[in-house]
This record gives sequence, structure tokens and C-alpha cells, in this order.
Amino acid sequence: MGLKTWVASCDAILADLHLRENNLFAAKSLFEQSLKVALRAPEIKSFCLERLGNASHWGPVNSSLEWTTVFLVDSLKFKVKLGVYKALQFFGDIFLSLKDEHTATSLFTIALEGFTYMDVHRSRAECMQKLGDLFQRNGTFLKAVELWTTARPLFERALQVKQIENIDEKLVCIGDVQCQYKESLAHLETDNVPSLEDRLSRHQEQVDYSIRPRL
Repeated sequence: MGLKTWVASCDAILADLHLRENNLFAAKSLFEQSLKVALRAPEIKSFCLERLGNASHWGPVNSSLEWTTVFLVDSLKFKVKLGVYKALQFFGDIFLSLKDEHTATSLFTIALEGFTYMDVHRSRAECMQKLGDLFQRNGTFLKAVELWTTARPLFERALQVKQIENIDEKLVCIGDVQCQYKESLAHLETDNVPSLEDRLSRHQEQVDYSIRPRL
């Protein structure tokens, strides 16, 4: 490894640290600086492109569409399957931020199939979590719960504590909604069922009418 490549590697690690601490401007600058030097160092290049292309890191202000495209093209060019599926996942995040839930669902589903085949736990769990959120928005709660409960142990294997807590909160909320629904349904059924006195009164009226003499 040459000196410039070594420096680029150090910059990439420092950039990742800034990213974890949410220092987005410093992180992006260092990632881009590392890329300029490390274009012939595949591991460093892939490391930087993956983080620059991950829309969940940067938010709507720091759009990552251009870098996500570069990451996908680079992964396709060098036949890096994991990179291709991650890029598709990142595009899913982008389309989700653009309110295109149909396209986002398709992209997350394709990425999930790839991650499942490659047995990449964390990425599988991330796609399942996003798909579960989409199903919840559309009122398909059972499918959402199924995806979240499947994603949870995968996050545990990847030691992703925040994601585990997030899923637990969602499952609790779904449970509360189901309990409220059952209580409301029980009240409705109770309100619609006539009391014993009402039923006896109606029966007596029918009896009285049946024994009246016909004219």
C-alpha cells in the first residue's frame, strides 16, 4: 500500500467516525477526498461509495441520489453482488422519501431476496423493517408484525440495539391498537344485544297479539 492510499484509508475511517457522530459535512468531505485518491484501491473505494450512497445517512437536504447511482454502476461494473443489492436498498430509501411507496416496496423486496440468498443478516433485517413499516401504513398489520418479528433476531445477531428497541416499540403500539379494537368491538356487540327485559317484553307483545280474537 502506497503512502497516498494509506492516507486515504485513514481519511475514510475518520469520515466514518464523523458520520457516526452525525457530523455530516465533515464526513462527506472526507469520503469524497478519499475517493479521489483511492480510485485504484477497490476496498477503500467501495467503503466510501457505500456510505456516500446510503440515503438514510444524509437525509433530504444532502441528497445522495448521485452517489447511489455511482455506487450501483461501480458494483455492476465490477460484479460486486452485495454492492448491487445494497444500492437497490438505498434507492428504495430514496423513493420512499419521494413518497413513491410502490417503487420503494419493489426495490426493498428485490434487495431482501438478494440479502437472504447471501445470508447478510443486518441488511435483511433493514429491508424487512422498512417493508413492515410500509405494510403498517397500508393497514396490513399482520404482515407488518410478521416482518418485524422476523427482523428482530437478525438485528440481535448484528448487535443493532437501536433497531431492536425501535421494533419493540412498534410491536407494543400494534398490540395496543389491537386491544383497543377488541374493546371497541366488544362494546359495540354489547350495545347491540337487547337486555333480558327487552326480550321478555317483545315476547309478551307477540303473545298478546297472537291471542287477540280475529274480527
